[in-house]
Amino acid sequence: MRKLLFSLLGIVVIFVIFLIIQNYRNTINFDSKKFLEIEKNYSYQIKRDTYGVPHVHGMRDKDAAFGFAYAQAEDDLEHVEMMIKMSRGELSNLNFNSKTFSALYSLVTGNGDIMENLDAIEGVELDFLFKFFNVHETVNKKISEIPEETINYIKGYADGLNYYAAKNPNLVDQSLYPATVSDLVAGMTFRMPLFYGIDHSIAEIINLMDSKEEVTMNMNALSDNPIVASINTYFKPSGSNAFAVSKSRSQDNETMLVINSHQPLTGPVAWYEIHIKSGEGLNIMGGTFPGSPFVHVGFNEHLGWGATVNQPDLSDIYELKLNPDNKNQYELDGNWINFIETDQTFKVKLFGPFSITYPIKMYHSKHGPVLKDNNKAFALRFVGMNDVNHSTAWLKMNKSKNIDEWLDALRMEQLASLNLVYADKDDNIFFVHNAKSPVRDPNYNWKQVVPGNKIELIWTDFHPFESVPQILNPSSGYIFSTNQNPFFVTAKEDNLSLSNFNPTMGFQTRTTNRAYRAYELLDADKSISFSELDKYKHDNKFSYNSRQYKFMEEIFNHEFSENKLKNAQEFLRDWDLGTDTNNLHAAFGVCILSPEWLAEITRKPRPDPVEIFINCVDEFEKNFGALSVKWSDVNFLERGSNLVHIQGGPDVLRAIYAPRSDDGILKAVAGDGLYIYVKWDENKKQVSKSIHQFGSATMNMGSPHYDDQINLFASEKLKDTFFN
Repeated sequence: MRKLLFSLLGIVVIFVIFLIIQNYRNTINFDSKKFLEIEKNYSYQIKRDTYGVPHVHGMRDKDAAFGFAYAQAEDDLEHVEMMIKMSRGELSNLNFNSKTFSALYSLVTGNGDIMENLDAIEGVELDFLFKFFNVHETVNKKISEIPEETINYIKGYADGLNYYAAKNPNLVDQSLYPATVSDLVAGMTFRMPLFYGIDHSIAEIINLMDSKEEVTMNMNALSDNPIVASINTYFKPSGSNAFAVSKSRSQDNETMLVINSHQPLTGPVAWYEIHIKSGEGLNIMGGTFPGSPFVHVGFNEHLGWGATVNQPDLSDIYELKLNPDNKNQYELDGNWINFIETDQTFKVKLFGPFSITYPIKMYHSKHGPVLKDNNKAFALRFVGMNDVNHSTAWLKMNKSKNIDEWLDALRMEQLASLNLVYADKDDNIFFVHNAKSPVRDPNYNWKQVVPGNKIELIWTDFHPFESVPQILNPSSGYIFSTNQNPFFVTAKEDNLSLSNFNPTMGFQTRTTNRAYRAYELLDADKSISFSELDKYKHDNKFSYNSRQYKFMEEIFNHEFSENKLKNAQEFLRDWDLGTDTNNLHAAFGVCILSPEWLAEITRKPRPDPVEIFINCVDEFEKNFGALSVKWSDVNFLERGSNLVHIQGGPDVLRAIYAPRSDDGILKAVAGDGLYIYVKWDENKKQVSKSIHQFGSATMNMGSPHYDDQINLFASEKLKDTFFN
C-alpha cells in the first residue's frame, strides 16, 4: 500500500512539473513595455467627483474609451478580468476540494465527461455555452462587418485595459493580456442571449437528451439544471423599473425619466457608474458592466433611457432524425446531411498561471448548434447567433442627439431584446418592447419542439423593428416598464392590444406586482411632481391586485384547526402589504410571498401557500419567538463591516431581493442598485441625480468610495451626478 501511495504521489509530482513547464512557456506573452508606450497615442483626462465617479474626457471617442477602461480597471479589476476570461471561454477554474482529484483525473486521462464534474470545475457551464455557440468562429467571420469608427472605439477601450495592466503588473493576471477587440466583441455577442433567457433553452435540450420518455417540454425542471444555475449565479437580473412622464402630466411642466434597472449588487453584471465625454460628440453618463465599453442605461444632454429585461420567444428547439447507418448525419428534406464538427478546447485553470486543456467535439446543423448521442439529436436556433455588431448600436445610442437617431440604432436589430423607456428634452416619451422576432410558420406550435427535417422551418428572416409593441407620446402622459407584458405600460386607453400582433412572436404575458403598483400610483396622479415621482419609485407595497396577494388569499380562505395557525392567519390578514421600516407584519408576510416570487421567476411550479404559511409560522417561532418583528430588525444591506437596514422587498418598486437564511435575517443580493433621475424643464434645462448601492469603487476595498453611498442609498436619498 505504501509503495502504491508513493507511486501515485510521484505521478502527481511529475504531472505538476510537466504542467508548470508546459504552461509557463505559453502563458506569459504580455509585452508590458509596448503597452506602457501606447498611452502616447491617446489624449484623455480622468477626473473623479466627490463620490469617486469617473468623468472621462477625450479629444476623440477612442481617447474617451481608453480613459474609461483605465478607470474601470482601477475600480473593478476582478470582474473586468472575469469578462476577458468569459469572452475566451476560459472561466473554468479547478477548485481543490474533495471532488477535485476525480475531476482532475478525468480531464488528464480523457476517461471522464467534463459535464459530470461541474461541482469541481467552477465556471465550466458558461464555457460550455460559449463553445456550444461557437462564438469565436462567428466573431472571426463577421467582425469585418463592424464599421471602422466602432472598431477604433473598442480598440481604445482594449488599449486602456492593456495600459493599466502594463502599469500594474503585480495586480493583474498577466496571462490574460493583451485584451483585444475580438475579446470585447465576443463578450457582447455571448452576453446578449443570456439576458433574454437562452439558458432555459439549453437546459431544456439537456433534459430532452436525458429523458427516456416522449419528447416534450419540461419547463418546471429547468431551474434545477446546472447551466441555468450557473447563469443565475453570474448574470441573471431579478427585474427592473423605468418610468417616463411628459410635461402634460407634470405638475411643473417638466419631462421626467427614472432609470432603475435591477441587477445583482455585486459581480460581473453589477452596475458601474461612468461619465464619458469626447470632442467628437460623445457625452453619455449612466450604468455599464465590467468589461463593457458602452453605457447601457443612462443619459446625455439631449435624451435618456432605461432598460428592463423582457423574455419574448427568441429561440427554438428542433428534433433531428439521425441516419441509422451514420449517426453523424441528420435528415433534411429527404436527404442525409453531415453534421459540421468542430474541435473545441476547454482550458481549465489549476492555480496561478497554470492550466490544463481538455478537448471536446461539438456539432452544428443548418439549424444551429446541436447536442446529440447515438439515439437523439436536438438543434437550437436562437436570435443573436449570427449578430456581432451590438457595439455599433450601443455607440449610436450613446451619441444620439434626438429620438430619430436613437431609434435608428434600434432599427439595426442588433440588440435582440430589452424593454426600453425613453425621454428627451423635446418632451418625447417612448416605450418599446424591443425584440428581434423571427418570422415563423404560423402552422406550427413554436412553444414546443419543432420537427427538424424541413428546411422551410429554419427561419432566416425577422419582423421589422416597427412591428414590435411600441408607444410614442401616449395621451396619458406617462409610461412605466417593470418586466411586465408589453400591453400594460400606461393608461388603459393608450395600451396596445395583443390581438394586433403576430401570434408567433411569443410575447410574455406576466404582470408583476411592480406593474400594478406603478399603474395605481401614476394613473391616479393627474399632476405628478418630481418629488412625487421619487416617492412612487420608492414605493414598497404589494398591490391587492397582484399575483402575490391572490397567493395569500388562499391562506385567508383556509380553515385551520390549530389556534396558533388561526392567530397567525389573522395576523397576516392585518398586514397593510407594506415593507417600510417600522412595519411589524412585513417580515412574516415576505416570508410567505418570497417562495411564490422565486418559483415564478425560475419557472418552477407554484408552491402550496398553506404549506408555506405553516413553515413560516414555525420558522418565526423558532427564530424570533413571535410573528411581530420590525422590518428594520430583519432586512439589511451589507458592505464589508457596514450593515444598514433597508426598506423594500421582492417585486415591490423599492425592489430588494435577499435569500432566506436559517436565522431569518435577510441581506440583499440584488434589486435596486444604481438608479438615475433626469428631468428637463420648460426651457430644456436639465437636472440629473443618481445613487449607487455601495460606491464607485465596486471591488476596491481600500478606497473610501467602496461604501460611501450606502447610507444615502438606504435612506432613499440621491446625490448629484455632476454631469455639468
